[in-house]
Amino acid sequence: MKPAAICFFDLDGTLLTNDSVVAPSSVQALQALRAKNIMPIIATGRTLCEIEHVLEATKMTSVIAMNGQYVMYDGKEVYTNPIDVAEIKALHEGAQSQGVEMAFYTEEKIRATAQNEIMEKHYRYLGEASPEIDAELYLKEPIYMLLLLLEQGDDFFPERYPYFQFVRNTPFSNDVVPKGCSKARGIAKLLKVMGFEDVPTYAFGDGMNDLEMFEAVDYAVAMDNAVPALKEKAAFITANNNEDGIAKGLRLCGLLE
Repeated sequence: MKPAAICFFDLDGTLLTNDSVVAPSSVQALQALRAKNIMPIIATGRTLCEIEHVLEATKMTSVIAMNGQYVMYDGKEVYTNPIDVAEIKALHEGAQSQGVEMAFYTEEKIRATAQNEIMEKHYRYLGEASPEIDAELYLKEPIYMLLLLLEQGDDFFPERYPYFQFVRNTPFSNDVVPKGCSKARGIAKLLKVMGFEDVPTYAFGDGMNDLEMFEAVDYAVAMDNAVPALKEKAAFITANNNEDGIAKGLRLCGLLE
């Protein structure tokens, strides 16, 4: 059944509080959306295995994952964009030449090229355990996103590897996906594949990586803790992620009473 509307939610700083949990008010609001045939969808740079606790807490079944590289709607895979193996191999060799380790992301797992201090810092920063080692995972399974684990030296990569776009997402890493890929592209693919291009769309976010998503939907809602540039693009500004911002924002834009 076609939803009456679709609402996309960023995770960190948006649907998640600063303690990395979903507020009870948000869980209730998401349930109320579904009761009105409004589909809530997570839009994140993370992969599915990293957000299992969120899916369980919210009972959500739809995700724009790995910055638009993998899309699941109502529990079913509807779009994937695996990274070219030859391009991964070239980047891996270049990273090795700089002493930089990598992480490979599928929809089900994360594997690292090796363990080092920066790898540990990055996953500790996310509140996750460091991944297992498998430097050849990309030769065996489709890879949708890569991480470069580095605190400096970003400038070495973009000109040498133009197939990719590199976005510093933490103090310890760059997200790496094919150039042109984003949450916004994942949203566009979902709407086209499902025939939902006439369905009203909303998005909640807080960071610079949500800018394109805001431009891809009909109504954008920025959290009060959002960066100024995102607030400028928003139709509505709600309370922060620790003060029931999701529930208040859904009322603010008229999706809930």
